[in-house]
Amino acid sequence: IESQRTKESPEELFNSYVSRGVEAALSDIRQQFEYSKNEKENLPFHNTFHTKDVVRRTELILTAIHRVEPQLVTARDIKIGALGAAYHDIVQKWEEAKTKEGEFTKVMRKRFAGDNERASHKMAIAFMEDANRRGGEEIFSDDDKKAMQAGIEATIPGFDAEKGTVIQPNLTEQSSVITRAIAMADLGTAGMDGRDRFLEEDDALFREENLDILDAVKDPDAISAAQKEYFKKRMLGWSRFQPKFAEGRMARLRLELKSLPGGARREVANLFSK
Repeated sequence: IESQRTKESPEELFNSYVSRGVEAALSDIRQQFEYSKNEKENLPFHNTFHTKDVVRRTELILTAIHRVEPQLVTARDIKIGALGAAYHDIVQKWEEAKTKEGEFTKVMRKRFAGDNERASHKMAIAFMEDANRRGGEEIFSDDDKKAMQAGIEATIPGFDAEKGTVIQPNLTEQSSVITRAIAMADLGTAGMDGRDRFLEEDDALFREENLDILDAVKDPDAISAAQKEYFKKRMLGWSRFQPKFAEGRMARLRLELKSLPGGARREVANLFSK
């Protein structure tokens, strides 16, 4: 007698595919950016550690809002937010950018900001469409796909020269709660996780972006005294910038929470207390 598999409910099927999507995204990021045969593709910052942190922070933000404003955020919204966070950095295309500085040539990693995020959201939507085909029903709706696109594209970075910090131009007062959660989670380390984690990430991002230094420190004995001074100047310049970056993010918090109702605004602000 052939045993029949118990049919999953729509909610169970949805939750199952979200879990699969998160794991698939992490596996892809791990293979591309942690275990690549090309050493330059192994990224100190844009890896599974950052992605897991963004997933966690997105869930915390949405859960906090759901607790006080359940009509704004459903359990399904929290899952969609987690899936978007998992895919937000799955594409990391870049090129070398060289600048002559005296006797040295600075080599930086120039990310294709904007293009990467758009390609990332397309991969997320491709997963959702494949899930619908495999499941034989609409597991992810068109609204889910729109939320995915908006959330991931909101992480496209810009820069506020006045406040000296990274901003997200696609995050506006009209952005959905899911979009807001993913975007804020992406830049939320200083506010949500505190100083030590913030400094660890800053160091990792410095190594990722400064290709010449990343390459040179593999053989410290070969670094000349002049190079050491040149590298030290850049490292100290980066370090001195970090407090202003964090202060700028703190200054923008009220603006980025402005469109939320009072109770939800307070709950999220409390998460950014570090």
